[in-house]
Amino acid sequence: MTAEVSGAINTDDLPMADDRDGAWRVMRRHPLVEVEGGLAVTHRDLIETVLKQPSIFSSKKAFDVLGSPIPLVPLAFDPPEQARYRRILQPFFSPRVINPREPELRQQVIDLIEPIARRGSCDFVAEIGAVFPVQVFLTLFGLPLEMRDQFVEWKDAVLGLTSAAGETSVDAATQEGMQKAAELFVYLTDLIQKRRGQPGEDVLSQVLALTGDDALSDEEATGLCFLFVLAGLDTVMDALGLGMQRLAENPDKRRQIVDDPSLIPAATEELLRLDPPAPFLPRVTSEETELGGRALPAGTRVTAYLAAANRDEDRHHDPYAVDFHRGVNPHISFGMGVHRCLGSHLARLEMRIVYEQWHTRIPDYWITPGTTPRVGWPRGTTGLESLHLTFGREAGE
Repeated sequence: MTAEVSGAINTDDLPMADDRDGAWRVMRRHPLVEVEGGLAVTHRDLIETVLKQPSIFSSKKAFDVLGSPIPLVPLAFDPPEQARYRRILQPFFSPRVINPREPELRQQVIDLIEPIARRGSCDFVAEIGAVFPVQVFLTLFGLPLEMRDQFVEWKDAVLGLTSAAGETSVDAATQEGMQKAAELFVYLTDLIQKRRGQPGEDVLSQVLALTGDDALSDEEATGLCFLFVLAGLDTVMDALGLGMQRLAENPDKRRQIVDDPSLIPAATEELLRLDPPAPFLPRVTSEETELGGRALPAGTRVTAYLAAANRDEDRHHDPYAVDFHRGVNPHISFGMGVHRCLGSHLARLEMRIVYEQWHTRIPDYWITPGTTPRVGWPRGTTGLESLHLTFGREAGE
């Protein structure tokens, strides 16, 4: 079957800021969409082709444009190098390693929510979404929670360098971001050198203690930390903020998980389906190939739009609706193939803990009148700039 390709769409012009579902509808009009610098792939079957053929659709080539002074382990590699990194790192992000941290992480969430509940209102993005994932990173890597605000500043600046078309900006306007990236690089480089040879129970100390063929160089370990900051903090913040917006705007759905907390895992999957943590996955063709009947020369930038693919009607009935009773929910919000997200279990755990503890303490809330949640756009991810919520059944009714 030949995939029809639309005329060019400037992704900056998508109505993502105020109507992301509408933006995904626009992109889904065609399986392949011409965007600035390459093609967007919006339908599930073609995305599977792209993500399951890393030898043709290269992640490494897509990230080479960053010019990173350190290897972004394992994302900026293709097999076989990528397979080695994934084999080494997978155990450290498995349920066996992550689950014992749950009581500590749950208490951190409680400590964040309880003062907010007493106050009666908050900016969820700034006070929960932007805070908790950073604390999780600091906890897992054995760093003091007092560094939270510094890491938020670093990752915000660096993530401003990417676009939805899969391009990475390198023009003069990005100089601040590049400077912050350099600061983060220096800090992580020094941290690795200090931690090397020091025993500890945190993930970083255990990774640095590996020996033989599994041992990572200082450069590789720094790249792992750098990528974790970029890939693990903003993504969960965005998913939490967008999920809470949908719950605030759909009180009947919210009431379902308040009345039956056992639904929260299914609700988490549904909210992830609608708003993937990293909705754009860039690749670059390493050779001439064909996709959906279209010939692609080597060096073609191809970006998988996961949120658009998660709305395929043949896999998801009424795909734009919020439905916590779908049963099997075969979304691809964590990607697929060799680069499927290493941190998917951790991300799910973070979201589940927040939803459980929030709705135990704040079952009734709504978007504060006079405020409008907006996605920061254009950007290489989709996340709310703010989400102002007010609590209490009486005023919300």
